[in-house]
Amino acid sequence: MHISKSIQKFERKFDVKAERFLWRHPFLGFLSVFVGMPVFVLICVCISTVAVVFPMAWLFGWF
Repeated sequence: MHISKSIQKFERKFDVKAERFLWRHPFLGFLSVFVGMPVFVLICVCISTVAVVFPMAWLFGWF
């Protein structure tokens, strides 16, 4: 239970800080939400794919 409460506390703090940032810097907030987040997700997907496929290719002798 303690871990879940600490995660909820962190989430609340992060939400408050993100909302404050969006209100203070609307243009940067727009860029970070609609440009930065999708790019970040695509980078994570690419890294995850490489992490899964590269060892398989190495095992099968394709690399």
